[in-house]
Amino acid sequence: MPESEKKRGAPDLLVIAFLAVSAILVWLELRPPVIYADETVNRLLISVITRSLGAAIFTALAVRLGFCIWKPRGSLRALAAVFPAFAVVINNFPIIGLATGAAYVTAPAWEVALFALSCLLIGLFEEMAFRGVFYLLILSTRCDSKKKIFFVTVASSAVFGAVHLFNLFAGAGVGATILQVGYSFLIGGMCSIALLVTGSIWVPILLHALYDFGGYLIPTLGEGIVWDAATVAITAVLGTAVAVWMAVLLLRVTPQTADRLFPPETGEEAENK
Repeated sequence: MPESEKKRGAPDLLVIAFLAVSAILVWLELRPPVIYADETVNRLLISVITRSLGAAIFTALAVRLGFCIWKPRGSLRALAAVFPAFAVVINNFPIIGLATGAAYVTAPAWEVALFALSCLLIGLFEEMAFRGVFYLLILSTRCDSKKKIFFVTVASSAVFGAVHLFNLFAGAGVGATILQVGYSFLIGGMCSIALLVTGSIWVPILLHALYDFGGYLIPTLGEGIVWDAATVAITAVLGTAVAVWMAVLLLRVTPQTADRLFPPETGEEAENK
């Protein structure tokens, strides 16, 4: 039998690994083991394990697909263009609460470090899965119009938001879940645009990780008031302004810019166009 036929007939190790990791993730989510006596620390440790596995498999998949998302393709101007997005994620920190003493961290430093690692891995896992693989697969390897880029970005962000509805099965409240779906849609869109503009998956990963760390630090490891009147007002104004700016950036993205996220065409592909 020719070597090529053997390769075609052999099981794909990446597919096997993907199925195995998926099974492990489902098991850990449905039947979380007790690794540490403290419930919060135990939850963080399981998060680190599951998100590490998920990030590894989706990173491998992105590499297999040949997506060009590992280092910035644009100029410093492109990086500066998405700087307002960082204002949004930094604002998600309970800055006023921490500064006034209305909010405070009660956990020791090592738990905060574990929480930071968990947030980083959540950002890595979810961005590799949704922006690094899912979004680019829908966008396809050749983006032929600005309209297509716009609608694919909106649709993939809507899916990212809708996925958070599964939190209802984990016991989350309906109101809190609907709110999470809404802001996840906006954050998903922001991260997709950041990827398009900068060409680097590390930018949305950092945005995602910082947003989660700032938003969940006090609810997870502290006490106090996070959403005071001033914070709500600043968030509303800043969020609206940045959403408009990111929409402008999205409308400016050309098919040529988006095309740089995909593998170069081979000679045969170019001839068939």
